[in-house]
Amino acid sequence: MPVKAYVNLKNIIYNAKQIKKRLPKGVKFCAVVKADAYGHGAEKVSGAIYNIVDCFAVATAAEGVKLRLSGIDKDILVLTKVFNDELVQAVNYSLTLTASGISDLKRYASEAARQGACVKVHVKYDTGMHRQGVKSERALKAALTFCKENRDIDLCGLYSHFSFPEDDKSRNAALNKFSVAKKLAKEYNSSITCHISASGGFIKGEYADMVRIGILLYGYTPFKTDAIKVKPAMKVYAPIVARRKLKRGNYALYGDKRASEDTDFALVRYGYADGLFRKEIDGQFNNRCMDLTAMTGINKTARRALVMGSADILAEKYGTISYEILVKSALRAEKIYIY
Repeated sequence: MPVKAYVNLKNIIYNAKQIKKRLPKGVKFCAVVKADAYGHGAEKVSGAIYNIVDCFAVATAAEGVKLRLSGIDKDILVLTKVFNDELVQAVNYSLTLTASGISDLKRYASEAARQGACVKVHVKYDTGMHRQGVKSERALKAALTFCKENRDIDLCGLYSHFSFPEDDKSRNAALNKFSVAKKLAKEYNSSITCHISASGGFIKGEYADMVRIGILLYGYTPFKTDAIKVKPAMKVYAPIVARRKLKRGNYALYGDKRASEDTDFALVRYGYADGLFRKEIDGQFNNRCMDLTAMTGINKTARRALVMGSADILAEKYGTISYEILVKSALRAEKIYIY
């Protein structure tokens, strides 16, 4: 593969240790490695931080199975609904499943009974994001009762999510709702793991029984803060396939854009099919093609171009967030790991 993503596992380990040392004693550390560890490679990242974290979280059952096959034997929480055609493997590979109500629990219990297993479950509680989760105390009590009466279910977690963790009012409103749910869950099982914070909540000092850390592991913060310093872990490079001199008034690539002055550019083997957006930004001439980009300001002796050096800088240029840049920038790249 001509496009190469260099992933510095030493930086990810450093970030994990910075997070770990800030956690109060007894608070668990769940590493979020969904979306191929935000584009960094889930198996390699999980293996690198295995001895630092307590468990892992993924988005889908397929991601969880992939981790299991790579040798990860700690708890793996699947953060989204597991559908019927995924359930057989999810239970077979001992994944921990998210339930947003009785209907989910019934499906999970049925498959667990069929396999002669006991499936671990975390119930999601909606504290205001209106995305997933049971929506009332009554629904939560029903879920807790179902689990208590069903030996095929091991209810070991209750969780929620902040929609706006940097805003005190929004965060506190969610915490107030979650505290009620947490009290009910602890009455059911005093050792149940209750968690609400991802990276943003962690930065704000909200820990509960566990934190789920994603973006911080990879060297970025969800909002501007001086509370923690982390190191970005990935850079993406692409080879230069040609150099072109464009006279003022001439076209290049698709469209009717003309050069406003004589322009030199490098034709780089990286297009929107490799992940980053088509839109022209500083350092490009015209929009990307599917497989090629015209990049300006590249050293005349360089054989490759830096396509993604800072996800924050690119996110600002594209009007998006670092998360989206990370998961997109290395779609067709060969990953090279630095230990």
